[in-house]
Amino acid sequence: MSKQLKSRERIFEKFSKQLHILKKEGLIEIDLKFDKTYICPICLEQFQKSDLISSKSKNFLTEEDAPPAKLNGSRIALTCYECNSKAGHQIDHHLIHRIREIDDSKFHKDSIQRVRVEFEDTFINSEITSKGNGLLSVLHRIDNNNPTTLDRFIYQLKNKSLGEILNMSPKKKQIDDGKVDRALLKTNYIITFSKFGYIFLLDSYYQTIRDEIKNPALPTNGHLMINNQFKSNQVGTYYVCNNNAKSIFNVFSLKTDYSETLIGALMPLPKMTPEELHKNLTTSGTKIGNEQVGVTLDTKNYDPNADLFSDITEINKVINWI
Repeated sequence: MSKQLKSRERIFEKFSKQLHILKKEGLIEIDLKFDKTYICPICLEQFQKSDLISSKSKNFLTEEDAPPAKLNGSRIALTCYECNSKAGHQIDHHLIHRIREIDDSKFHKDSIQRVRVEFEDTFINSEITSKGNGLLSVLHRIDNNNPTTLDRFIYQLKNKSLGEILNMSPKKKQIDDGKVDRALLKTNYIITFSKFGYIFLLDSYYQTIRDEIKNPALPTNGHLMINNQFKSNQVGTYYVCNNNAKSIFNVFSLKTDYSETLIGALMPLPKMTPEELHKNLTTSGTKIGNEQVGVTLDTKNYDPNADLFSDITEINKVINWI
């Protein structure tokens, strides 16, 4: 058995065990199709253990990275191939490109980016390496440019006849802000699923979130996220205990070779919309401007030692919010 298959099997067994405990205790009403069942958290399709094997003839289970692997995410859950592939193509790469775009704008030391330098009525393709302290090294590859145009460009550079300013534009990345938000929503949802499994996320309330992940063209429901207000040691999952605003709060890291962006995202519990959660939090907040309200979250740390996947006592604590 391959290492990857063993990893998928461990995740399958953990979540399947919890799912069947919830069914046995009458905490969910779904009819489970198999002796060991795993439900994809995005599409809610049911799978059995044999579906851990990749197949060209049917949908199967794959490991899900949250955040995306290219932003230093970890494989913390399983989603079906169709959901995983669709989300990767439709939303995740927009988030990856947005973070890389921010990195490029800061010219971090040793970072490399491709740019176009305006020259005559055309442009020169170049690679810029930041040396730090504002120094940039520029490489012009012959195989990426018209040789004759490149020769004229280099000749004028050497003779200082190009002028003091060169206009450069970075290689354009296809970024849709709405899809960046959906990728963050998916990350928050999968992290929540990895911590709590099926305890409450199977509720029909979360179908709106699942639909937004699957269909990024749908209007958003206004999810609550915060950035640039956390430190690396605050990454983790928290219970929000504010009055009338009980929810899950995940702080996660989007990390590249050059930077780290920290996002805090609230996940309302069933029966409370994001709008209601926002209203309840800000009602008890402190005004800090004409239209701004400062909110302090009353949080309790998620206990990583509490077994929410096989201990019914711990599961009931979450259900009853003890």
